[in-house]
Order: sequence, then structure tokens, then C-alpha cells
Amino acid sequence: PLRLLKNLKSELMRLHREFSHKAEEFDHVIKMGRTQMQDAVPIRLGQEFKAYSVAVMRDIRRMDKAMEEMCTLNMGGTAIGTGIVPNLAEVSNMEFVQAFDLIDATQNLDPFVAVSGAIKACAVTLSKIANDLRLMSSGPKAGFNEINLPVRQNGSSIMPGKVNPVIPEV
Repeated sequence: PLRLLKNLKSELMRLHREFSHKAEEFDHVIKMGRTQMQDAVPIRLGQEFKAYSVAVMRDIRRMDKAMEEMCTLNMGGTAIGTGIVPNLAEVSNMEFVQAFDLIDATQNLDPFVAVSGAIKACAVTLSKIANDLRLMSSGPKAGFNEINLPVRQNGSSIMPGKVNPVIPEV
């Protein structure tokens, strides 16, 4: 799970950088802000993208904490000896440490729960952002039509030219 989490963190860092870049690029674009799907007060599109970057960074910090917990191992207190964790860290090029209390680390699985929680929180964040993007790009005639998502593929076999926001939907 650690290598997968590191890969996920790398992709989240890339997403964070892109949202930050878009926040600067769109900082001058004024759009309608909404609460409960109703018009509220104007907001800059850049502010919304900045908020996305901040939310993704929170998820990155959760991943970091979860990875830190996963690096604590319950090895080294039995016949294999106390030197196994540093050797394992060296061989794997991971930052493993021996648990302070090996019995606790053996009988409790809360680090796995932390990983699950971090991934679930990230999934909720990404789903919310994707839905925002879909909503802002809805239309073009009867929707908000505030942003244009890049065309990736046709969206309908019976309505020629119709394009759906397939990337956020995935």
C-alpha cells in the first residue's frame, strides 16, 4: 500500500499544482457564486480553483499522515531479531521504523483505517470538484455554461455534435 499511496500522492501533487495554476489564470474571471444551487454573490473563478487546490492539499496531508503510520512496523521482537526493520528499510528504500510497542502494533490495525479514511476523504473531494466542473460547464443553452471543458469524445449516438464532460464523469 505504501508504494500505491506514494503514486497517489504524486498525482495529487500534480493536480494541486494545476489547480493553483488555474487559480492564477482565472483570477480575473468574475462569475456567479451559488449556495444551495441558487445565485448568491459574485466570486472569481480563480477563487474557486484556489479552493480546489487547498482541498487537494488537505488530502495530500492526510495521505502523508497515513503513510507515516504505515511505516511503523511490528517486526523485530521475536526470533527474527531487532535489526530487521532497519535492514528492511534499507533494502526497500522506505522509511520504516520499529513500533514503540510491538504488541500494540501487532494487535491493532488503526493505520489501515487511517489509509482507508484518507482515500475515502480524497474520493469525496475529487467527486465534489468533478461535479462542480460538470455543473459549471452544463449547457450550453440551458445550463450555466460558465466554463468550457475540453472536448474528448462525442457524448451521444442519437444527438450529433453533443459532447458530455466525460473526464469528470469518470
